[in-house]
Amino acid sequence: METFLDVTHALESAAIKLRSEPGPKAQAEAEALMRKALRTLDLSHVRPSARREIGGDAVVFLVDTLRRIELPPLDTIPDADDFPDGEAPASWTIPGTEITISRVMEGPAQGQFLFNADTVARAGEFYDLTKNLPLKMPSEVPNWREAQLQFHGWMIPPELTRSLPRALKRPVLDTPLWKIIAAAGVFLCLVAAMLLLRQLTKPRAGSRPLATYLRRLVLPVAMLIAIFGAGLLITEQIMVLGAFADVVDVVLQIAFYVAAAWVAWLFISIVVEWVVTSPQIPDQSLDANLLRLLGRVLGILAVAIIAAYGAQQLGLPVLGVLAGLGVGGLAVALAAQNSLENLLGGLNLYADRPVRVGDFCDYAGIKGTVEYIGLRSTRIRGTDRTVTSVPNAMFAKTQVTNYALRDQMLFLHVLDLRYETTTEQLRSVCNSIRDLLFSHAKVRQDIAPPRVHVVGFGDWSIKVEVYAYLDTTAHAAFLAIQEELFLAIAEIIDEAGAAFAFPSQTTYLARDSAGEVLGPYEARDGQPRGGCGKGSARSEAAASVTSRGT
Repeated sequence: METFLDVTHALESAAIKLRSEPGPKAQAEAEALMRKALRTLDLSHVRPSARREIGGDAVVFLVDTLRRIELPPLDTIPDADDFPDGEAPASWTIPGTEITISRVMEGPAQGQFLFNADTVARAGEFYDLTKNLPLKMPSEVPNWREAQLQFHGWMIPPELTRSLPRALKRPVLDTPLWKIIAAAGVFLCLVAAMLLLRQLTKPRAGSRPLATYLRRLVLPVAMLIAIFGAGLLITEQIMVLGAFADVVDVVLQIAFYVAAAWVAWLFISIVVEWVVTSPQIPDQSLDANLLRLLGRVLGILAVAIIAAYGAQQLGLPVLGVLAGLGVGGLAVALAAQNSLENLLGGLNLYADRPVRVGDFCDYAGIKGTVEYIGLRSTRIRGTDRTVTSVPNAMFAKTQVTNYALRDQMLFLHVLDLRYETTTEQLRSVCNSIRDLLFSHAKVRQDIAPPRVHVVGFGDWSIKVEVYAYLDTTAHAAFLAIQEELFLAIAEIIDEAGAAFAFPSQTTYLARDSAGEVLGPYEARDGQPRGGCGKGSARSEAAASVTSRGT
């Protein structure tokens, strides 16, 4: 009680000085005293964003009320020593009133004796009951409330407000009409400036994502600064009051936290795009898309945190809202099951990295180049230039062969030589091909040395396997080296006097009566080999058998 009376007495002197000698120093002194007066009130039940306005009104109402009632001598008012149990509730009510000072039992002010929350909420009611009573204490300001309605900051000339018509000084929503008009003017200037800035910072067509985000960031940053400045101008210079001050406070708080969430979202996007612009990360690669996904997740978290804090400042039940969001999130998750499955498939692709943008791969028989890996699907351009879009969930479950990850390419072919090839010719061919492979600059010797061996006798040829790894990963380079080796091998075979075999067919003819079979190199009765002479039985059977001859 003593603190409240002393501080408000000093505040009255500071307010009078501000009216007679307006300036930032005088206003700062008055604001400091008002903050001290607010610390004598229990404002725990008032939303944080409105504590300055509601608490200021309560201070003014209590000053006008206490100066019009009989207060007991200060030495008769109980002190903290009269309530030794610091953990027990304790309170004292001014005799003949319902104005109560109570010990705060929880929160940052726990243990302090303050005008309790009920007194703060009913301060206006107490003022209405006592405003017509005569003053019991001497005061240079007979009615603080009436003076407060016309009070304003040092930036507004007092002569201007004194010359206003009486109609503009009439209170509407507990605020003089001229203050409402001035606050509306500030809002209109703010909106006009933001619309103009929006036109000036509109992203240009064809701009890179990083430049686009940077231009878009200018508007919300300017909004933050402008809203903060408008709030100071309206609350500390125009000084709106009552119900209108509540409306202004809610609008400014919502706009401020929306702009703050906007800035956080764009800032995270700028950081992600800045990382993506590095040469190591292609713009449409899986890494780039996963970074953007991470940025969106972080942006959503930042927006949610800012929204929750803003809701708490506005006095909304944040815990109830979060519980509702949890139930709603479950419903959304069930409805978007396929999309979430594809999203998780994209995360699996990022973790395993089976392919990257630009890789040539084989997916379920589709051979092509990966053009895009998104959050939902992957696009593959086939060798026939068609584009196949594969959902990430399916892509992550199916076997994928990535040809781009080869560190070398296999040269594996089986040569078919004629059966007339002699063993000396075979040895010569094999040794010459080995020498060719071991001396070639593009044939790898370290991982698996080249091999040339006779691997079998086929139905119509002798099989010679040529096995080697070529030091290239590019398909075009592989074809060029392979062509060079093929031509050299053809020359080796030709120089050795051998030749390539080709599939052939031998026909055997038999007479049913004799049951004889004429071989391919036999003749009977002077008939040509493989044929039937005159006088042979009418009934003949011909059997064709594919053999491995020449």
